[in-house]
Amino acid sequence: MARFAGAVAGIIVLILTVQIAADVLARNHFNKPIPGTLELTANLFMPLIIFLSLAYAEYAGDHIRATIVVARLTGRTAKATELIGRIVTLLVVLALTYYAVIGATYATEIRLEALGAITLPVWPVKILAAVGLALFAVQLLASTAAPSTHTKTRNDHG
Repeated sequence: MARFAGAVAGIIVLILTVQIAADVLARNHFNKPIPGTLELTANLFMPLIIFLSLAYAEYAGDHIRATIVVARLTGRTAKATELIGRIVTLLVVLALTYYAVIGATYATEIRLEALGAITLPVWPVKILAAVGLALFAVQLLASTAAPSTHTKTRNDHG
């Protein structure tokens, strides 16, 4: 599922790229920008790219890691520190998921919209953000349970 969410995020990046390129061309050559490009970018494309990519980045082992302390540890101490870090991360992501679900529920109830050059419903994006965080939590749990699966050992410089 993490790979699917990552693929969807990649497709959204492509759509965002085409949208912005078309807007720049329309603005510079015809003096007519595409209405709603800012709203689509800020309230639809960017949040979806971020939240749908989290689980895939964990699956692929590509999250940024600050290993300045852990890199100096060895053996059981290193493994214990890594495990504690993963558990703390999981707890934080679960809390974020919980509040994202509450926010998505409220946004859906009031049919939250972004007003600008175009009116854009925001509530579906809030639902997908909560789904993205939930997928991230599931992938963190899987990575913690089986640390050798799809995780890379990385140094301070990536």
